[in-house]
Amino acid sequence: MINSIALLLFIGIAFVGCDSQEKSADIILIAPSFTMNADRPWAEAVVIKEDEIIFVGDKQDALSYQNSTTQLIERSDGMVLPGFIDSHVHLLSGGIEMNDCRLHDLKTPTQIFQAIRDHFAIHPKNEWLRGSGWELPIFPDGNPRKEWLDEISPDKPVFLLSADGHSAWVNSKALALAGINAQTPDPVNGRIERDPNSKEPSGVLREDAMGLVEPLLPLYNKDQIDTGLQFAVKEANRLGITAILDAGTEGYASNDSIRGSYDGLDSYREATSDKKISMRVAVSQYANPESWKDDLTNLKKRRFANELGVMNTVKIFADGVIEGGTAALLDAYLGTDDRGILNWNPDTLKKAVTEFDKAGFQVHIHAIGDWGIRSTLDAFEFARKHNGVEDKRHMMSHIQLIHPKDVPRFKELNIIASFQALWAYPDKYITDLTLPVLGPVRSRWNYPINSVFLSGARIAGGSDWTVSSLNPLYAIEVAITRRGPGEKDGDALFPEEAVKLETMLRAYTLEGAFSLFKENEIGSLEVGKLADIIILDRNLFQIPTHEIHNASVVQTIFNGKIVYKKGEAVSYTHLRAHETRHDLVCRLLLE
Repeated sequence: MINSIALLLFIGIAFVGCDSQEKSADIILIAPSFTMNADRPWAEAVVIKEDEIIFVGDKQDALSYQNSTTQLIERSDGMVLPGFIDSHVHLLSGGIEMNDCRLHDLKTPTQIFQAIRDHFAIHPKNEWLRGSGWELPIFPDGNPRKEWLDEISPDKPVFLLSADGHSAWVNSKALALAGINAQTPDPVNGRIERDPNSKEPSGVLREDAMGLVEPLLPLYNKDQIDTGLQFAVKEANRLGITAILDAGTEGYASNDSIRGSYDGLDSYREATSDKKISMRVAVSQYANPESWKDDLTNLKKRRFANELGVMNTVKIFADGVIEGGTAALLDAYLGTDDRGILNWNPDTLKKAVTEFDKAGFQVHIHAIGDWGIRSTLDAFEFARKHNGVEDKRHMMSHIQLIHPKDVPRFKELNIIASFQALWAYPDKYITDLTLPVLGPVRSRWNYPINSVFLSGARIAGGSDWTVSSLNPLYAIEVAITRRGPGEKDGDALFPEEAVKLETMLRAYTLEGAFSLFKENEIGSLEVGKLADIIILDRNLFQIPTHEIHNASVVQTIFNGKIVYKKGEAVSYTHLRAHETRHDLVCRLLLE
């Protein structure tokens, strides 16, 4: 009898222990929570255990999971969201660039010249002066001169990539080393800007003309690549980003063996396999018009997949950019006979996309002009007819100028539209370099985000960092207002193309997860999904739309662990303390 009682007591204690274990939580978040779940859009609380969401619902029910070790986070004036997902970003190269000469956000030639001089003085032993971030509208016709760089660096070659990544500004030394002179023909899909009188190169190389100099640039070593990735991931976490599609890693192509044996793809593979980064990553590799068959063979060899990372996406450039006159247009740029540069012969693009699709790759295509966009849609349609309908989730990025007849085709062909919405307002790129060369009829179709959304197509959000800000809240605000961040009044860029806050939050969460084939794992606050979650300092639905960009992430949770907390110092040990410009960057990151 005693043994029976003891057995019953033991079983009872065991059941209590199991129930206690099941009801325990590592983290409880008490804050207005926008879930992205259509059945329950809002909740009062989210409960996390290990790497998983185990409860979403009322505050009192959530608190029943609390025990002595639970971390309770309350933010009644804030907001909880799924982690942001950037569907088009150059994260790794952005991290590496932080140790180059950075010209981003500088607004005058004087500021740019001074930044170049400062970097030159800090790095006198560097073989090349290299950097990025200068904006085309700062200079007449987007064409800075080589002589201006010659004054700063007459003997050392200079290579400065533009903010949009489609032009390079070089000095006379760089041109000489590359053998570029008045007799050098423009390469296919590229243009050497020239002095109108002498026809000598003036100092700017567009599109594939940059490739005449790029092979001469010093290679980044493994340490620079890996530390660049670590830096970029920390910066992304600070802004609430927990998953990305890196839209083209540098350093590898079938016809580019001189670039070395360790590249960005290796870094991503190693970091995700060893779980060295707090980020889910889909990596893409480039395919080029002349080498796409070899690229396909090599991409098959370099595929990988692990818990945090995958490489199964090919990146293609259909055309260039409007401000540089290299985006491909159905009708010529106003006042010219020039329709821009279509990088691929349409028939070749159709064949290539069909073969990549057949091989099981997701295809991610940069297309900006209406001709570039149409040829891309035609290629996707061709592949669909030849290979059948499968769940490949092909994507088009940027999609600036869409012909209205092509808007419905995104839905019809199941093409995900990855907009970089931060560009959809009347800045100098638009007012000085875009609208004047398009005219009013075509201009109306600049960044028609709402039209594409209303057609039923999927909208994803991306930054294209370092071309523009990595902060999703800036792009979200501009998509809603069609004005510059913080602008309450004033001109808006075709306000009929504005979308709702809910649309953009979904674009940066659940639709982003769909673009990565991870909608069953992340992208919404639902029981059973992985705990990639962010907490904002204010509720975006309760503030004026022109203040959305002022909101900040106070905590970022990745796989159930807090990886960023506002106000806590983060060490960026690879930045050199004596570099005043980098000190500024570091200080800004810690604010």
